[in-house]
Amino acid sequence: MSGILEVRDLHTQFDTLDGVVRAVDGLSFDLDRGETLGIVGESGCGKSVTALSILRLIPPETGRIASGSIRFEGEELTRLSEEAMKRLRGHRISMIFQEPMTSLNPVLTVGTQIAENVTRHLGVSKRAARERAHEMLDLVRIADARRRLDEYPHQLSGGMRQRVMIAMALSCDPQVLIADEPTTALDVTIQAQILDLMLDLKEKTGTAIVLITHDLGVVAETAQRVVVMYAGRRVEEAPVEALFDNPLHPYTRGLMAAIPRLDTDATRLQEIPGMVPLLTRPIVGCAFAARCPLATDRCRAEAPPVVDAGGGHTVACWEVTP
Repeated sequence: MSGILEVRDLHTQFDTLDGVVRAVDGLSFDLDRGETLGIVGESGCGKSVTALSILRLIPPETGRIASGSIRFEGEELTRLSEEAMKRLRGHRISMIFQEPMTSLNPVLTVGTQIAENVTRHLGVSKRAARERAHEMLDLVRIADARRRLDEYPHQLSGGMRQRVMIAMALSCDPQVLIADEPTTALDVTIQAQILDLMLDLKEKTGTAIVLITHDLGVVAETAQRVVVMYAGRRVEEAPVEALFDNPLHPYTRGLMAAIPRLDTDATRLQEIPGMVPLLTRPIVGCAFAARCPLATDRCRAEAPPVVDAGGGHTVACWEVTP
């Protein structure tokens, strides 16, 4: 596989009354063509901000990409004009947002919303765009798709609205699909259907997927590689099997230990003690040091580099560095 998206040393910041929030702090990763890359971590670790940074959707009034590189098919996105980004968003790179009820326009039919994206980017007639919208609703397995074209978001269930979001995101055959918590607020049955749908569509279209989630179970079922984030930084990256078989970073191990299991007699989940550091203050040393059982004086004084542990497995930890 060859790389389609490269993120290097990305820093995204927001201005607040309490100071500058360093939401993404030196993140780097690659996405290969046709691959599903999972990005995991606690709420507030910078996952969604990373996605918004890739599409240059950070509100300029309050935030900015302070430094770093985002290259899509060799093109530097941080240098593109806003008009060029508008042509790219929803066409070559699409995004499924967290909550479909607030992401879909409540006063427009779902057919109109999908067709609008097709017309804008592909320049086809309204009739052709409507037929494409019908085709996409069929593709995401919405029953009676022709009738659903003329329905409004409030007339659909949560699972159907999420399918509409996927249909809209794929309507212009993007090379990269960013799925930000695509199964949030869905029950487990619908969640499984949505994940199966995304994997099936990936096989049919060849679209590379960046899957953002806090659910390690979702990652285990769908991703080929995983990036673990903490406090805006990448602390571990590995093929999905390697990560689950041998998590190296203490934070990753803590996340794994907090997963409910049926094969043990434990009556209480293991928590990660302590609090996430304030991102309005510069973090000296390892961001996880204050919560880490292995932390030493060196961990609190020096930030560990990301090093290769073999087999495509990298980790940023002084105590487990090979």
